[in-house]
Amino acid sequence: MKISYNWLKAIMPFEWSVTELAERLTMSGTEVESIEKIGGISDQVVIAEVKTVRKHPNADKLTVCEVFDGSTTSQVVCGAPNVAEGQKVLFAKIGAQLPNGITIKKSKLRGIDSFGMICSYAELNLGEDKSGIAVLSPQSIVGMKAEEFFGRSDFILELEITPNRPDCLSHRGIARELQALGGGQLRSPETRLIESGPRTDDEISIEIANPDDCPRYAARLIRNVEVKPSPTWLVERLRGLGIRAINNIVDVTNFVMMEYGQPLHAFDFGLFSHKKIIVRGAKDGEKFTTLDRVDRKLPAGAILITDGIKPVALGGIMGGLNSEVSNITSGVLLEAAYFNPVTIRKTAKSVGLSTESSQRFERGADYEGLIVALDRAAQLINELAGGTIDIGSADCYPLKFQDKTITLRASQVNNLLGTTLSLDGMLRILNSLDIETTTTSQDSLKCIVPSFRPDLNRPVDLIEEIARIYGLGNIASSETL
Repeated sequence: MKISYNWLKAIMPFEWSVTELAERLTMSGTEVESIEKIGGISDQVVIAEVKTVRKHPNADKLTVCEVFDGSTTSQVVCGAPNVAEGQKVLFAKIGAQLPNGITIKKSKLRGIDSFGMICSYAELNLGEDKSGIAVLSPQSIVGMKAEEFFGRSDFILELEITPNRPDCLSHRGIARELQALGGGQLRSPETRLIESGPRTDDEISIEIANPDDCPRYAARLIRNVEVKPSPTWLVERLRGLGIRAINNIVDVTNFVMMEYGQPLHAFDFGLFSHKKIIVRGAKDGEKFTTLDRVDRKLPAGAILITDGIKPVALGGIMGGLNSEVSNITSGVLLEAAYFNPVTIRKTAKSVGLSTESSQRFERGADYEGLIVALDRAAQLINELAGGTIDIGSADCYPLKFQDKTITLRASQVNNLLGTTLSLDGMLRILNSLDIETTTTSQDSLKCIVPSFRPDLNRPVDLIEEIARIYGLGNIASSETL
């Protein structure tokens, strides 16, 4: 599982360095296997000021500039049509390595020495504009490193997530761990949907043939979208996590999955035969072509999402080629569901297809949190692709999950751990993990297990949570003779 250090800091105001963060996560049970720095701009690329500009004596389309980088003035030959005196620009000094692998060296252009390069946004992978040099705000500080100015470098942490912790397969899940470890208060994005038109549940009906395999299925409709490439921030966020950008619709579903841990799927609603979703089991040997253009022979009971006539997705694993979002898509049906972990695991193994979605469903998604993720994705699609969001969501929830309540005694905790923790201390730890906990007596706590923690079933599970957040290093070891 890959996690972005910058993304975590955006939703959790901790002050730890990346190494301190890794140590805290590892000591609390989430092992950090590796740390990789990505996306950085060479520290030899700085903000500079163009002091003078004169025409090149031997070339009509070149200019000779004097560029001040905060300490040195350098002569630079520039071919950009928009260079002008007084501009704050991005200057690659001699020795700087550009993203394309080129190292800047002293050169001679049409007989004039050049000691560096004034860069465009595209040349530093900061945007698509290749028409001229990047011109920064007049308030930009000369001499500041470009990497610091843009905040483009990041650290990617590779985490080993144990099978019983599906809640940690997202940035918000890891941020919740940091909240318990003293990192600060977890921030939630503000979701404000601007809805119009018909109600979603009047436009699409949902039927679930076997609620044991799919206890909940919800959908939203977004109309008149414009499918196009995603903005740079989204492309880079996904790229850092090893996810290839496809288009603004699909990229949003992947972004929200990495944010909330809830897999989503976007269908081209215009390719549906009926305004209907039927979730059913596959017949033994039934064939279906997935998005990777592979014709797959399905085992009996594999979860299929159909439009009432034909399958359009292999539920919890991969969508179908026949309902793929493309550049001519106008209407999008957005899916969020909970699928039976055992069924998903068996199907993925049978068809030889493991995906980011299936890996999360196999461990257990958050059945109560899927609407939050669905609305978050609908808002982002609306922001990035335009269109209109139908009113409300269609939510078929035939097999409602019941809250689990566990009673925990403080004396039991301290006896097992050999500690003298107070009841209030235990209360704070559990509530910081978003386990709703209240005192029922001087020695007793009532704990309501959140829907994103399927691993918590007994008092000893909660005791383990207290121990790892309190710190195993703070618990005295005992030796039995």
